Amino acid sequence: MIAALRRFLTTSVAVAVVLLSVIGTTVLVSAPGPAQAATDDSAATVSGQGPYADLKVTVSQTKNLVDQVVKISWKGGTPTVSDTTYAADYLQIMQCWGDAGSGPDPDQCQFGGSSALGAGAGSQAAGAYTNTRQLTYGDPKDPDSLKDPAQQLPPASDSGISYVPFRSVSDVVSSTGNWNDFYDVSTTNEIPYARTGPDGTGEVYFEAQTGVEAPGLGCGEVPKGASGAAAGRKCWLVVVPRGESEVDGTSYTAQASGMLQSSPLSASNWQHRLVVPLSFEPIGNFCPIGADERSTLGNELVTEAIQRWEPALCQSGKRTIYSFASSTDHTARIKLRSDEPGMVFLGRPATGEDLTPGMRPVYAPVSLSGLTIGFFIESQSGFSAPDAVRARDGARLTSLNLTPRLLAKLLTESYQDGNSRFAKSTEGNPFNLGRDPEFLKYNPDYADLDFGGALGDVLVPEALSDSTWQLWNWVNSDPAAREFLSGTPDNQGSYGDRGFTGMTVNPNYKDIALPREEFPKSDPFCQQFADHPDSPLCIQDKHPYANDLHNAARSAARGDTLARSTWDATTTPPGYKKNPPQAAGKRAILALTDTATAARYGLVTARLQNAAGRFVAPSTAGMLAAQAAMKPSGVAGVDEPDPTTKSATAYPLTLFTYAATVPENLTRAEGQEYAALLRYAAGNGQRPGVTAGTLPEGYAPLPASARAETRAAADAIAARAGKPGPGDGDTTGGTGTGAGSDTTGGSAVGGAGSGDGGAGTPGDPAGTGAGSGGTGAKGASTLSTSANPSGSPSTAPAAADQALPDTPDWALGAVRYALLIALVTGLAAAVCGPVLPTVVPRLVAGVAAWRARDKTSRDPGR
Repeated sequence: MIAALRRFLTTSVAVAVVLLSVIGTTVLVSAPGPAQAATDDSAATVSGQGPYADLKVTVSQTKNLVDQVVKISWKGGTPTVSDTTYAADYLQIMQCWGDAGSGPDPDQCQFGGSSALGAGAGSQAAGAYTNTRQLTYGDPKDPDSLKDPAQQLPPASDSGISYVPFRSVSDVVSSTGNWNDFYDVSTTNEIPYARTGPDGTGEVYFEAQTGVEAPGLGCGEVPKGASGAAAGRKCWLVVVPRGESEVDGTSYTAQASGMLQSSPLSASNWQHRLVVPLSFEPIGNFCPIGADERSTLGNELVTEAIQRWEPALCQSGKRTIYSFASSTDHTARIKLRSDEPGMVFLGRPATGEDLTPGMRPVYAPVSLSGLTIGFFIESQSGFSAPDAVRARDGARLTSLNLTPRLLAKLLTESYQDGNSRFAKSTEGNPFNLGRDPEFLKYNPDYADLDFGGALGDVLVPEALSDSTWQLWNWVNSDPAAREFLSGTPDNQGSYGDRGFTGMTVNPNYKDIALPREEFPKSDPFCQQFADHPDSPLCIQDKHPYANDLHNAARSAARGDTLARSTWDATTTPPGYKKNPPQAAGKRAILALTDTATAARYGLVTARLQNAAGRFVAPSTAGMLAAQAAMKPSGVAGVDEPDPTTKSATAYPLTLFTYAATVPENLTRAEGQEYAALLRYAAGNGQRPGVTAGTLPEGYAPLPASARAETRAAADAIAARAGKPGPGDGDTTGGTGTGAGSDTTGGSAVGGAGSGDGGAGTPGDPAGTGAGSGGTGAKGASTLSTSANPSGSPSTAPAAADQALPDTPDWALGAVRYALLIALVTGLAAAVCGPVLPTVVPRLVAGVAAWRARDKTSRDPGR
């Protein structure tokens, strides 16, 4: 009972965070041109001056920013002194606000939070004040103490120390320390030490934060009272290069520590700063007031795409607002069978007990992406590593090969560092991937590296999902993985590594039933401590779940394992507190996420071994190859991945996300508006880009055949909405000439009307929304539809399908999110998990009965 209560509370908070992140999602306002490129062209390069005249710093993206990771690279720098310390010659990077055209002042910058980890940000030693806001160095009464002659010291704190105050965008001033109510070590995005290599180059990955993640900066916030497509607040990226001279002109070698000591915010250091303006997408609500709002919810894999499409949709055509809330696929299927299904997104169709007799769902592919193992691993040489390997310490690694068997090891707490080095269940196994001969066979570049207590597991989400089921199905389809999970040691059987003594599966996972929709944490081991024997350290504290795929990716990008294993005896009551992020140069973390979110947060993605034995990255080509090899699911209009395909180029965790609804349970207006959403998704929504209305990186554009299916499904929804279904005396299978199917699985395009082509896509002059033989309001497009033996319609795209229509110029704003029913069902799913199949149907039935009284008056057309 206690464990269940704890799970309830933890998950409730997690879901609240997820929903708040949806509500606070940044929205997109720039106008793409007629031929939006797949890559962004807003990279900017700035040059240093004076002693740093040779330094050139490039930021990979400076416009249309949301909360995301950007690459910062440079050349012409002086190599950082020493391979074990940050003594001199490095860069310090931070994000700031400021309305002046020349850039921000030091008091407008988010910096100093990492000082909670000590000098050197908890990694390699560095000067005592170099990662702080402190301006007082040494004894203020000592005339020989280090002082900046150009710095006017602000009033000292009670301790006699002067700090650069932090002044927030809301004009709240904090002058008493290095962190405050706006940021701390767990939230700041500062990079206090960025190493320059022997060749004068370097690179880091920086999280550009909006006003949601960094409220003290307010980036992307729109002035109060603004309306329409108002611009969000701009911010700044500031790079302070550090050389070999201190603020008083003396060499770093003259300091007692033999290192630079002063803060980058000190005037003599600040004068050498490089500034880059950052343009953020506005955050807020700028869709037309009074517009119709249609709720959608479901599968997290579609989130990035929906958030990009929403502002374009709400400013186009009828100006309908489409709200979206991420929820489990199980919740989506429950809502699909309700009296008011709206539109949901899921990975697998509703079948059997998910449906009531006569119910005919319509399914439409809206996005093609996949699951991936995103990673942030920095090279860390082992004790006996050669000099060439040591020279790469701190450099980001860009290659990782994983087999289904290796992933099975990571997901079953079978490495000691994925469980505990004190647990009996895994005491004979390698510490982590880096010590596993099987891993090194496929990743020889890791042979001389040592990752301490990292790389023993993967950050995974807690909630049930269809994508998790597909991942386990891929693992289960691999004979080598099944052999390991059955308990066969590595040095036995047919697939193990004979060079090792015999790693075995954690016995708590032996013969685990697969596939499944969740990632169990089954090892019961808890570590005991003499000074707090009543508070053992258990698996959920040391290796916790992420809230969702997005949380896993962002955490990995920050080097945050989410672990709570630091004992704090000062709290009431004492307990484990959250660990700080891994130190720069020492990061090593794996996260399960989706390909679009991995791209958003700059994670490198692992290459996975497919059934042909090839390691394939989640590229557009790899996902399209896997899509071509998919097989019918048995439900009309839905294909499923084939983990056994021998296609050499197929990425094995490629997944479709499907939109679904039951047209007969929609009003006519709802049907038209959800159909418009699908037409947009199949048209302009498939054009890759970084601006509003386009397809984010990490998705593969839908092939023409899938777009045709989506348009046909849109026609079916528009034609059948507001009309009685088979259970109401209509046995025609819908209106029109579409190839309907009244099976348990539903119909993909049943009833696509020959007389009603739909309203057309908002902003789509090509009229791609026209149905089979019909004419849309803005043009026509013909689809040839016929039934195949599986019951799925086969659609042949007309000439208009061969190329995506040009993207129009939009004046865009933001979006309102999440109607109450979406929030409630999403929360219920994450909290209640397995009990939903019994609880929620009763809730749905009760709501349906309650709503039945006013159904006719609400929609006279029904």
